Amino acid sequence: MQRDIRAIVFTNPNEIEVQAVPLGACGAREVVCETIYSFVSPGTELRVLSGVAESQGKFPLIPGYSWVGRVIEVGSELRGWAVGDLVTGRNPIRIPELGFLWGGQASHHRCEVTGYDSVLKLPAGAAPWDYVATEVAAISWRGVSMTFAAPGETAVVVGQGLIGAFNALWLLHMGARVIVVDLVASRLERALRWGATAAVNAAGGDALEQVRALAPGGADIVIEASSSRPGVELANQVLRQPYPRVMNCGYPVAALQGAAHFWPRLVYQANYTHTQEVKPGRLSGGEGALVMKPGDRTVDDRLAVLDLTRRGKMPLADIVTEATPVEQAPEAYLALRDHPDQYNTIVFDWRKERA
Repeated sequence: MQRDIRAIVFTNPNEIEVQAVPLGACGAREVVCETIYSFVSPGTELRVLSGVAESQGKFPLIPGYSWVGRVIEVGSELRGWAVGDLVTGRNPIRIPELGFLWGGQASHHRCEVTGYDSVLKLPAGAAPWDYVATEVAAISWRGVSMTFAAPGETAVVVGQGLIGAFNALWLLHMGARVIVVDLVASRLERALRWGATAAVNAAGGDALEQVRALAPGGADIVIEASSSRPGVELANQVLRQPYPRVMNCGYPVAALQGAAHFWPRLVYQANYTHTQEVKPGRLSGGEGALVMKPGDRTVDDRLAVLDLTRRGKMPLADIVTEATPVEQAPEAYLALRDHPDQYNTIVFDWRKERA
């Protein structure tokens, strides 16, 4: 069945409209879902809105990749799915008439049920609101999982936007000692409420000295989530040295056999539009460091966050407390862009749009 649906459309850089668009018929191995809430990933969607990087030449487009909804139609060849199933979704099937980055901000979606972009069922008895952050929080889960954080290790998270905030949260659940760095006082206060050991305000210009005072030996794990040049430079300077083996001459040399197991870990978790040069040996005073750049999040990462949320590990009330009507999308995006100190994100309520 062909449907006309509503979508948030970035028509040009920094221009937003809510438009009617066509949704194709449900495929034999697809489901159609109606959106209940959609969650804005501020860094990604504001970058897309600005017209830089990946959105160049793609306007008009539908942004967004994080939403929760309800199945309203099931393909004829599917089993195990039913009308009424609650789901979290990402990267729905594209609407050909429009650009897609990544098409989540719409009232309805055609979706795959297998593979990388599959919708995932919410746990039994779930309240959809509790799971609105799943797709964004799963990006942070993947970055943290790469570090194999052990209880008692010291971790520094640079940047406390949503990705960095969730990085810190998941590191805390793994038992790490977490230090966060940001320019916005309210973000630092949130991290402390969640259990961070310390919060460093980089506005004073002495963030490196403050972090070194809190972690004299350097950090076992550093996650750079600010995407800024100063943030990258700071992250590159606070890794600890690998554990040395002191030779007879007194010169410290790291043992090579199995040394990588003990190397400090640096994760670049943000998206970067600038080039940052690091001289060899600058990352660590030793012979090695593990440097990682996660590309996205997998089904396993998303399932992990679903279960963490089910077990009450997602303090959503510290992120967002109420939904915004879809018709207010133009004003809401611009407020998020212009007042990052006042807004963490936006959750759009698509039920009101259908009313």
